[in-house]
Amino acid sequence: MAGWPSWTAGWFVLTLLLSVFIVYNSAAAGENTTTPRVVVLPFDMHGPGDITAERKLLMEAVASSLHREGAEIAGLEKLKTLFIEEGRKGFDEAIAMTVGKEAGADFALLGNLTLLERTFTADWRILDLRDGRIVKFYYKSAGSAEELVSKVKESASSVYSRMLAALEKREMVKTTTVEKITVEGTRRIDGEAVLKRASTRVGAEFSADSVREDVKNIYAMGWFDDVAADVRDSDTGKELTFTVMEKPYVKSITLKGWKNVKEEKIKEVMTIKENTILDHIAIKGDAERIKAVYTQSGYYLAEVSSEIITEGVEAAIVFHINEREKVRVKAITVIGNKAFSAKGIKDVMATKEAGFLSFITGSGSFDEYTFENDLSLIMKQYYDNGYVRAEILDHRALLSEDKTWFFITIAVSEGDRYRVGKLAVTGDIVTTEENLIKKLRMKSGEVFNRSKLTRGTDVLTEVYGDQGFANASFEPLTNIDADKKTIDLTIQAKKNEPVYIEKIDISGNVRTRDKVIRRELEFGEGELYSFSNLKRSRNNLKRLGYFEDVAIEKSGGSAPDKIRLDVGVKERPTGMVTFGMGYSTSDKVVTTASISQSNLMGTGLKLDLSGTVSSRSSQYVLGFTQPWLFDRPLSAGIDLFNTSKNYPDFRMKKNGFNLRFGFPLYKRVTNAYLTYRYEKADVTNIASTASATIKEQEGTSTLSAIQALVKHDTRDDAFFPREGSVITGSVEFAGGPLGATTNYVRYEGSAGRYFPLPWDTTFMVRGVAGYMQGFGGKEVPLYERYFLGGINSIRGFESRTIGPRDPITNDLIGGKSKLIINTEYMFPVFPKENIRGIVFFDMGNAYESAIQPGDLRKGAGVGIRWFSPVGPIRIEWGYNLSPRKGEKTALWEFTIGSGF
Repeated sequence: MAGWPSWTAGWFVLTLLLSVFIVYNSAAAGENTTTPRVVVLPFDMHGPGDITAERKLLMEAVASSLHREGAEIAGLEKLKTLFIEEGRKGFDEAIAMTVGKEAGADFALLGNLTLLERTFTADWRILDLRDGRIVKFYYKSAGSAEELVSKVKESASSVYSRMLAALEKREMVKTTTVEKITVEGTRRIDGEAVLKRASTRVGAEFSADSVREDVKNIYAMGWFDDVAADVRDSDTGKELTFTVMEKPYVKSITLKGWKNVKEEKIKEVMTIKENTILDHIAIKGDAERIKAVYTQSGYYLAEVSSEIITEGVEAAIVFHINEREKVRVKAITVIGNKAFSAKGIKDVMATKEAGFLSFITGSGSFDEYTFENDLSLIMKQYYDNGYVRAEILDHRALLSEDKTWFFITIAVSEGDRYRVGKLAVTGDIVTTEENLIKKLRMKSGEVFNRSKLTRGTDVLTEVYGDQGFANASFEPLTNIDADKKTIDLTIQAKKNEPVYIEKIDISGNVRTRDKVIRRELEFGEGELYSFSNLKRSRNNLKRLGYFEDVAIEKSGGSAPDKIRLDVGVKERPTGMVTFGMGYSTSDKVVTTASISQSNLMGTGLKLDLSGTVSSRSSQYVLGFTQPWLFDRPLSAGIDLFNTSKNYPDFRMKKNGFNLRFGFPLYKRVTNAYLTYRYEKADVTNIASTASATIKEQEGTSTLSAIQALVKHDTRDDAFFPREGSVITGSVEFAGGPLGATTNYVRYEGSAGRYFPLPWDTTFMVRGVAGYMQGFGGKEVPLYERYFLGGINSIRGFESRTIGPRDPITNDLIGGKSKLIINTEYMFPVFPKENIRGIVFFDMGNAYESAIQPGDLRKGAGVGIRWFSPVGPIRIEWGYNLSPRKGEKTALWEFTIGSGF
């Protein structure tokens, strides 16, 4: 029970109020002999803090309400003596009986006022002073003292009526046995459900304490606004009635007045939902949360209020929003900076000053959490540049008098700049100290960089993790020499126990079978933990293309030397069904349809079926791949194809098949592939004006070739790689002992590297070179030569438009060698939607014989990459940097499928 200070002025006001009641009631007493006389005792107070003022407000409401109904207030002088002169702090039934009988009252009203968090509750009971029995209980709750007082006033009529009824039945023979228990007021809720929360039972002895707890328990169900218990005497016993008032159901929730903040963003923070019980506390909390959303968006002056419209058992909730003007940052002032300019400090901050284009860029918005993080970023800039004793002395964001602008001031103390002194690694050394110091990538004499130190200890974690010490710890100890301005750095290593993998759990896979995921893992249960194996396993899974995200988390096992690994995946669509129509200057109307599934039925099987038809060409391809043959890391596949195309000077038809086989050379990153290809080609309808090279291709030819390819792939993702490399080398041999009519040898190699950069961006550079030559007196056929240009080679040029031409007819005849260099800078546009932007520069060419690096065509442009529900989409605009006669200067290109 909280401490009770004296009422002083509050008691004086209550005394005057009750004195008026006594005079009035004394005059009326002779006219109405059934007027109940009641003693209103001060309610006991519970809860943190002082709620004396709220109790005073409540007591005045109780007394005035009963007076208006016709009751006579008694016992004022005795209460005054007990409360003020004797200092009594609590009033129970015994005190009520004493005061009431001395005042000649019929009833006493006593109870409790409680404040729990933000909820006020009042429970009170009517005590019949003739026999000391409780005739009725009441319980009410509200979000504020004012609301509670209003509810108490509404109950005055019920309280008065119950006292009158009790007076009329005083002559009945009374018994203490509970004869009957009923529930009144339920409309949707089953009365039996209410009675189950009550401990009082028919046939039991009546207990006022038990009924009081029953009222609280019924209210705690959360379904009712009010709960009361009425006790009546009958000839056979006590009749107990619980009267409830059900809370309305929320029929609708409406937002009014919002404009500059998205409705979805507001609804994300709201807790109250439709078709739930009305909760006044939740409504008030939602109004505060909506206000917080506006505050975070820079609308510090926004006002949010709620309105409840009740219709019987249903309620409509309306949140009224007055957004008002957005408060922006007018100026950011930095004080005390010398090492960095104010602009240099403001550049690292996410909070920006409002500018001319703020309505487009959104600059100038102020968010308290963002600003706090900005202070950390400023300190990071100092710590990463040797200012290890820098600190922010003060920071303020002041609102202008008209409440439309923020003025931010940041005061910094820089201190001296420190360099790295001596470097050492002590404790548990798993290799050599010299090798571990190299892993830190820090040198004596260089400017101290805290982030570099963090990255260095992360590398040490990997080194120790590769030897099974998953719980290794590294504590950097520094010794600052203020005179020399150096920091001697000692890394204290503690390897702890080697850890073994106790269990591997897989989660998040809905379609993909566990087996498909487990076979890509470089670790197994019972094996020694290895950080490198964990990282390679993650990359293996990402390269499959089945998953949008892969996370491998570790947790404690059943013993200190055991660990559990949870492989969590988030699946992405792996199937694609497309149908489209397009138009090109060469093929006119083009119709395309395809079905592909890279994870058929979750087994990892790959199926491709596609067809393209236009007025000049057609292409049909059916492919099937088993990536794990006989449950071993051996891949096998077959492709069937049939193509036909009308070129300006001839027509060509090809059909055939590929047989593919692959196997690993080193772990999962280096693999070898053997492909046998057989095809039949028919070249017909050659124009009389065609070049001699084209005319030589007329007729039917066959090709039987085998290709050997080695691929080293360390990318961390198949579609949006952030780091890693892809290196391939291949040799293809056609004809000779393999038969057919075509003889040639082709050599190709490519290398691409991805470099992670700040702000989740990536730089990629890729080079491709190829060379082929015929043998046995036969030339390389036209359809096997290199024709460059297009989205997968040199962008900014139409497909198959770059290469050697016939010097007489100017027909493209293709090259026997090629060189391609691609560079890209990729950056996030809408990360959540997997949409990224690129800027690219390409160059390359195809040549009749040897590669000529001095003769390169160049293109540059921009594009969008999106992993859409139908597959990865590339939309790119390329510009021809050196257009020749008849060539377009710019070109839009679109494709669905993987990139380089």
